Amino acid sequence: MIHLYFGQGVSRCPGASDGHYLAGYTFHLPYDVPETPSAQANWRSCERCYGLFYFGYPGGGWCPAGGSHLAKGSNYVFPHDVVETPTSQAYWRFCTKCYGLFYWGYPTKGHCPAGGAHEAAGYNFVIPHY
Repeated sequence: MIHLYFGQGVSRCPGASDGHYLAGYTFHLPYDVPETPSAQANWRSCERCYGLFYFGYPGGGWCPAGGSHLAKGSNYVFPHDVVETPTSQAYWRFCTKCYGLFYWGYPTKGHCPAGGAHEAAGYNFVIPHY
């Protein structure tokens, strides 16, 4: 399962007994910039699991560390429904059950901390990387 999370600290991985492992791209997450018709604001890092989740609804979704996510840090603004480029990756989605950001590009959708597989909804986020 691929979640977008911060590498510092010990993260919590749903469905696994240990933390996340770093792999793949180093992403460049736009933050504290205005929301546009093709970029959604209100994405935050969770203080407890280090994952990214949508903070634009009441409550905080479901955190793999238990209970709701706890927002900290910057307000990330993610491009969506734009063309993927050699320096960006598409198929990042919002999960309606945990409010987390997860990679939807594999046949299996991973373990959602709210139970079962993630359920994608909304935009197709295209995240810049180095």
